[in-house]
Amino acid sequence: MAGGRKSTMAELATAARRPTELLALLRFRARGKAAIAAALGGMDDRWRWCYGILGQVSRSFALVIMELEAELRDPVAIFYLVLRALDTVEDDTAVEAVVRRALCIDFHNKLAPEAGGWTTDGFGKGAEKELLERFDTVHSCFSDLKPEYQRVIADITREMGFGMAEHMDDTACVTIADYDRYCHYVAGLVGLGLTRMFAVSGLESPALADPRRDHLANSMGLFLQKTNIIRDYLEDLTDGRTFWPEEIWSVYADRLGAFAAPEQRKAALSCLNAMVTDALRHVPDCLEYMSAIRSPTVFHFVAIPQVMAMATLAEVYANPGVFAGVVKLRRGKTAVLIARATSVESVHALFFGSAVGMRAALAPADPSVEETRSALERIIRRSLPHVPATPDLTVPNRLSLIAFVTLSTYLLRRRAEHNDGTSFSWRRGGIPEPLDMLAAAALFLVMMWLFSFFGLQFVTAAGLRPRPRAAAAAAAAAAAAAAAGRSGGGGGEGACRHRAGDAIAARVGDAPVVGGGGRGGGH
Repeated sequence: MAGGRKSTMAELATAARRPTELLALLRFRARGKAAIAAALGGMDDRWRWCYGILGQVSRSFALVIMELEAELRDPVAIFYLVLRALDTVEDDTAVEAVVRRALCIDFHNKLAPEAGGWTTDGFGKGAEKELLERFDTVHSCFSDLKPEYQRVIADITREMGFGMAEHMDDTACVTIADYDRYCHYVAGLVGLGLTRMFAVSGLESPALADPRRDHLANSMGLFLQKTNIIRDYLEDLTDGRTFWPEEIWSVYADRLGAFAAPEQRKAALSCLNAMVTDALRHVPDCLEYMSAIRSPTVFHFVAIPQVMAMATLAEVYANPGVFAGVVKLRRGKTAVLIARATSVESVHALFFGSAVGMRAALAPADPSVEETRSALERIIRRSLPHVPATPDLTVPNRLSLIAFVTLSTYLLRRRAEHNDGTSFSWRRGGIPEPLDMLAAAALFLVMMWLFSFFGLQFVTAAGLRPRPRAAAAAAAAAAAAAAAGRSGGGGGEGACRHRAGDAIAARVGDAPVVGGGGRGGGH
């Protein structure tokens, strides 16, 4: 408990150096506690235990899941606990592989009505061990769900169990195709299962779960899993399991473990950047998937891990710290991302900011620089229409409004106290006191800020584009100018196109980085 308090105080102290992060962190904690209290209010002991153990095996996920609507909250919670239990079985290398493989294949049958009393105490440690020791409680709550949700959970558990059994003896991925297949089984299937539950709930259109769109949901999972695999290089290497595909790392070294040596830093960073580039190819699918979500709570739920993954890739890109430990986002920055990931526009802006930051960090000598640049440009072009034309001024504007009200109230009160009825001054001599003068000067500056910048938070890049009629008029004018140029000796059309291209490039290059990006992000 004392360690937890120290950790919390350290997080707040770090965030205090960045006011925006501190405010976001405090707000996130307050909202999380309120959401948990509201959700647990009418639950029986079984469900209380399930949500309690959920908070122990995944604290951040437990807070986010509480903001889902009641229709989805319980199914998603049980879905996560079932898959976490299955993952604990697959991941416990202290147990013989033959035992783990058999249970992974059979695990979906533990959800059948006749398996209601099944538990096991032979796997995992801590909260994960307790989860399996009391799996009968999870089963009991699973039985409370609608049959449609039960079918989705059982089907995904079966597919994942078979996939884990298939890769049980694998200690490394050889090809990129192997890498994608592994990530599909452990993460892509989660995206597919959640998508089906969203459609079943009625909060999302059945079209979201159309099999022709399965590749989008799969990419959502692959993007998250690959980000974790990249970040956890050293931890996985220490555990004797490596997931970086040999097809990528063998270009830069004879063995994957060589990258941990300081003398291999150049080759290590080249390989790291190639891994990041591979993960970035899933981003367009992720953005397309999220653009189809219509429920605000579902959108927030799916967007949070995606923006955190993109920000993490920006942190790990060309970062030697990956080979010395685990690179993580600051808690305050995470809270800011969670607070902002509430709409399609804000998510595009966050992806755009990370992509621009990564593009600025590209090294010309990096072997995969052109492929990385191409992947980033695709993200930037896709997100640009949704990006604000100015930095996010929401917090400064709110603080300015508070300051305006406070200073105005103070000065009016002071005027009422000292006005003698014959003059508009504070004192009979007509000279305000120093503190009053300072308050008046501050009020003037606040008013100047509000007059100058308050409306800019509502201006977007899309809003700056010409309207259809204006665009048509501009096109007609351009055609006339081109005709005049041809009749006047030529050369004008090509020059205009070149300048237009330069203007677009300048707009992308000079656009504000919303939400940070790169390891230097923050305040």
